[in-house]
Amino acid sequence: MFETRKTIFNGVELPDEFSGSNVINNVAISRDGTKYAYVSRNGGLVIGQMPENGRLEIDGNVINYQKGINGNRINVKGRGVHISSFGGGSVIISGSGNYVSGNDLEFKIDQAYVNVNKVSLKESARDINLGLCYDVNVYVKGFTNNEPEYKENRLFIDGLEGTLLLPKPNLGLDIDIKTSAGEVKGDVAHKGIIRTSAGDISIDLYAPLTIEANTSAGDVNVRKMISEGRGVYSPPNQSSLGTLILETSAGDVTVNYML
Repeated sequence: MFETRKTIFNGVELPDEFSGSNVINNVAISRDGTKYAYVSRNGGLVIGQMPENGRLEIDGNVINYQKGINGNRINVKGRGVHISSFGGGSVIISGSGNYVSGNDLEFKIDQAYVNVNKVSLKESARDINLGLCYDVNVYVKGFTNNEPEYKENRLFIDGLEGTLLLPKPNLGLDIDIKTSAGEVKGDVAHKGIIRTSAGDISIDLYAPLTIEANTSAGDVNVRKMISEGRGVYSPPNQSSLGTLILETSAGDVTVNYML
């Protein structure tokens, strides 16, 4: 399944034109800027046409929407303003008690891929969650920027909020996982590389792999493996079947050997 992310208010799914929309408190603005929707004080859902001047005044907050060629602009004035979803453009908030926890990932995904030899996942600021499955598929679940590119047995994922599940029995699979400001955590059983610039790496290792752990400003803690020096660790009870490189500039590296 790969579809545009839905917007839901009080358990009610909004029409497709509000998928991946900008959501400010209880107000959603369609991605093309032609309609708005909000939950009224009595809990009812109201959908209307955006005024020509782009000005909405709802529950004491003033929203000014401007549609532009190079991106839309939203100016919000009020107190307690919360941007919980952001479909693109720029947002300016003035007032007090305001915060942004928005998500600009437009698509929802729950999809399996077969015969994958290499998985590449690139993320900018979110945490990356890794898990294992017990069939031959690779599963991508959550929200993403674009539909993953799959060609010549290679899978490329651009942005993911969710979980990447990899087949545990397949040691022929290589991984290339990186995020700029998030953490990488979960279960791993594959050779390759995991990189993060400013986050921690914390994994449970379910395969006899050699670990190469590098961090510039953090700590390295590798449990139940044999230290070979200079950040290299080998499995204690089996021959190594490959190498997993773990790199972070400003975070910690933690590995729990599970075999």
